[in-house]
Amino acid sequence: MTGPATGPMAGRVCLVTGAGGDMGRVIVTELARRGATVVLVCRGMQAARALRDQVSAATGNADVHPLAADLSDQRAIRELAAAFRERHEHLHVLVNNAGAHFHQRQLNTDGIELHLAVNHLSWFLLTNLLLDRLIAGAPARVVNVASDAITDTRTYRIGPRRTAAIDLDDLQSERAYRPMQAYGNAKLAMVMCGYALARRLNGTGVTVNALHPGIVATAIIADSVPRMLKPVAALARPFLLTPAQGARTAIHLATSPDLAQVSGAFFADRRSRRTPEPSYDIAAQERLWQASAVLTGLADQDHAAPHTISGGQ
Repeated sequence: MTGPATGPMAGRVCLVTGAGGDMGRVIVTELARRGATVVLVCRGMQAARALRDQVSAATGNADVHPLAADLSDQRAIRELAAAFRERHEHLHVLVNNAGAHFHQRQLNTDGIELHLAVNHLSWFLLTNLLLDRLIAGAPARVVNVASDAITDTRTYRIGPRRTAAIDLDDLQSERAYRPMQAYGNAKLAMVMCGYALARRLNGTGVTVNALHPGIVATAIIADSVPRMLKPVAALARPFLLTPAQGARTAIHLATSPDLAQVSGAFFADRRSRRTPEPSYDIAAQERLWQASAVLTGLADQDHAAPHTISGGQ
């Protein structure tokens, strides 16, 4: 039986994307268990409603609400932001957990390569569209689930290390396409624009941090393995982190009182960690921010919501 939310996060509104994934389910359940009002986003409404029912039953928290959006589609992201804005004046925690891996280079309906669209531009657009709700909810937190692929994009750790890199002349991997490289590059873009956003939000009471969850037995890990090697990869599954273990750092960043003033940082295993040195280049961050604003339509002031932050500070 469910009832009014109680707990340390009662009265706090949390929005979690990628809620239907392995780690997403853990994150929304733990936030609901702490008494938060949880808005969970799945790709389809049927799945979102089923997850809502499961989370409410498991936690006794009736304040769990489903929304649906295909986060590869910018129109769907704008509709998602509008649906949230209609129902909530404040947002206290935004967990950008959605992510995906694709073996073949594909474009979304906006003509954008899917790794870039899902793993970077989706959080960038959604967060910008909800900035006024975050600022109204301050103290508030943005938690971005990135990946250690920013430091090594090899599917198998054999041969020379290949780090993620931002090439503004080839953001969409048109010249050469390696799936894990494209994935790592998109997650690096997430981290770098997260640093830029933290700088923009300094003094507002909204923090922005990113994390590597660990090597977790999730669908993304399974999808990254070539089909012919999946039987071999299955043998390694017992040695990977469980989704519950992988979700711990995201939950820590979303809830820990010790992190109330921490912003512009990257975490792994609940500890702060430095990212590759090029990620701290402010000029590169700003060029990437502007490129991302163009690709999401936020650079066009006629179409950008008045609450977005498109310029540098």
